[in-house]
Amino acid sequence: MPGTTTSVLRTVDHVVRPVTAWSVLDHEPLDPLPVEAVDPAVLVERLRVDPAAVEVLHGGAAGAAEALRGRPELLDEVRRVHAAALLPGETPLVITDVTTEPVLSWTPATLVVHYRNPHEEPVVLASVTVTWAGEPFVVEQEVRADAREGTLELRLDEEHTLPVGPAGLDVTLWRADGARAAVRHTVLVLPSNPLAMALGPAGARVTGSWSLRGDHRPESDTFVTECEITITNGDPRPVAMGRSMSWEFWDGPVGGGTRVEAGTLTWSAPITVPALGAWRGSVHFSSPRGSGVFGRYDRKEDLALAVSATAVDGRVLRAEITARTLLAYGVNIIKVGTFGAQEHADLYAAVDRMREVFEARDITLRGVDRRLITAAQAGGYTTVGSEDEYRDMLEAWSCANDYVDVFVVQDFAWAGYNGYAGDIPGPATKGGRKDGVAVEKTGYTDGSGTARLDVETLALLVGHEVGHYLGLAHQETTDNLMRSSSGVRGAAVDYEQYRLMFPHGYVVHL
Repeated sequence: MPGTTTSVLRTVDHVVRPVTAWSVLDHEPLDPLPVEAVDPAVLVERLRVDPAAVEVLHGGAAGAAEALRGRPELLDEVRRVHAAALLPGETPLVITDVTTEPVLSWTPATLVVHYRNPHEEPVVLASVTVTWAGEPFVVEQEVRADAREGTLELRLDEEHTLPVGPAGLDVTLWRADGARAAVRHTVLVLPSNPLAMALGPAGARVTGSWSLRGDHRPESDTFVTECEITITNGDPRPVAMGRSMSWEFWDGPVGGGTRVEAGTLTWSAPITVPALGAWRGSVHFSSPRGSGVFGRYDRKEDLALAVSATAVDGRVLRAEITARTLLAYGVNIIKVGTFGAQEHADLYAAVDRMREVFEARDITLRGVDRRLITAAQAGGYTTVGSEDEYRDMLEAWSCANDYVDVFVVQDFAWAGYNGYAGDIPGPATKGGRKDGVAVEKTGYTDGSGTARLDVETLALLVGHEVGHYLGLAHQETTDNLMRSSSGVRGAAVDYEQYRLMFPHGYVVHL
């Protein structure tokens, strides 16, 4: 039926950075010189600062402090100048750059660390923390670098090779007197095979697992799915690709489930993947109501997207990725009794931390409604002493909306409990004796005498009870959110638990 099938809304070719400097967030090469040796006009032009900010630093640290007392508005600009130029007498260890040849998958690589060390103490240790799609790892190497300026090599050996894709390299040098310098560097690992394609999420709703987002647009009643396509080339020759690609949305595993919709897309310009480089583009799919993709998203079901591309020389590339909506639920945070200012701040820090726990599994908060039952209003409900008392509180103070009621009480005087959920799962209606959860506030007094809440414990406690309300039973897997004991509880939520939560009536797609 016309207008009820998924179509390509648009395609976008992206400007591609060098594969050996892949991220715009990486540190720029740094080469600070003594401030008195640099032409002030050069610093003003390069940093776009007030000339007075450069002049302030010419007086050294003591002079700068005195000058800033009269011109405090220059502080931020003075800090920018200080990051690019050294004060008289300063001898910091500085990493001026990190370079490498293109890194190939499952192949050892060498990082060249360029440094300047005007101090008499030598550089004695180098390390790199590598973040990638798997678990981060650290490579350390003892060195003895007495030169005031030079390079060090950090080796990623056969035990520390990487698959195709981006990898963050946090490089740190230590000097014998404890001084350190650190920079962030990112590379795109190229295929050894030597041509590969990968799909990745794009757009504003990228959270949690590595999956595409079906983003509902109420104004057009469509779901828009944005997908980034990266083709990497580990060959020393460029590769020409055909402009057309085929795509398929599947319900279930690609090739093993049901193909929901399929089509082709055509890029506006020829595609050439540079030698030892990469090409990137993104495609936006639009799925109106009545289309197969819309129906799956609307039922909160997972899909898989497969994209195929063909090189001019006949090589066929294919990649797949999961596509799902970002699900959400709301919470009414109901403070019961007296909370100090710092306790209030700690409570909402715990709510933010709980949000992060669920977002790691593609469920977020659609809203947080803040409520208060004063000590005078609450009466005996400030401390929960029994199940009957707990259920009386739910019935008496239910919030008339479609959010989960979370009562944060002063204490649980109910042996063996520090939280409780109305049911597993709790109802998607209000006004009864099961519609809400309660937790104790986990209060303590810090060393300064300030009343505080244990943010991490409270975050996991609230998440645990809300998990019950959304349908999760206890699960004793290591680090799981639903472990029965707070003492061993972690922040992990697995895929099967995600599948159990999304049918709840309070869980909606964004």
